[in-house]
Amino acid sequence: MSKSGLDSTEIVNPPEEFERNFLGDITGNENAEEGGNKFEITNPRTDETYSFDADILAGADWTGRFNLNDGAFTPEELKNYYEFALKGPSSAYKDQTDLGPEIKDFWIQEIWDKINPGVELLSHYLESGPLDIDNDWTGHQYTTILYLTPDMKPEDGGSLELWTPNLTDKMKAMACNTLYTFDAEQEYAIDIRKSYWPRTGRYVVFDSRIPRLTRAPENDKTSLRIVFKGTTRGYNPKTEKVEEIVFTEVE
Repeated sequence: MSKSGLDSTEIVNPPEEFERNFLGDITGNENAEEGGNKFEITNPRTDETYSFDADILAGADWTGRFNLNDGAFTPEELKNYYEFALKGPSSAYKDQTDLGPEIKDFWIQEIWDKINPGVELLSHYLESGPLDIDNDWTGHQYTTILYLTPDMKPEDGGSLELWTPNLTDKMKAMACNTLYTFDAEQEYAIDIRKSYWPRTGRYVVFDSRIPRLTRAPENDKTSLRIVFKGTTRGYNPKTEKVEEIVFTEVE
């Protein structure tokens, strides 16, 4: 992601067992596996321990890393993409949860080449139903969602909600760099950080650790969308056309 465009957020004072570098990122704790790539956080009230890949520590407060774009495609392009998704070969694997990093459909590749925020693709899939709370458990990963259903209106519903990462104790452990972890200022302040309605052609990019929920439309419409997940780890752009997403500062 853009090195200069990430939002600056308040750094949380860590418990004594956490060590941080000069950027405020947690770099280790007393439970870390020596020589390994795991990181452990213990719930101070239940003593339950949660183990994560060390990548979970990427960034300081990552909970404000989201952005959108509404002008990447023409109405004609979006009409064609919708038809391909609805009636083309791709419709056969709609709602499969992981088609992997290899894109076999020319139109999906065309979309990805245009909106790749600066990541190496890990998976992609077509999605149409509502989605309960979902998030990934590692850092350096970003989710990009493009909405394809034509003629969507705000009153149609189907909104994307990005939540605070304190819905479960495991999320609080994962969020050790943020204000939502155990004994932190916002531990119990469960709320929606941002909500977007599925405007046709809109794509949203956000840190994959942020819990997301997709509401069902309020009528007989279906919110058809394509989801990409990628990582900045080892990213090597193959074309100069790729533009990195700049995250605006979120208060």
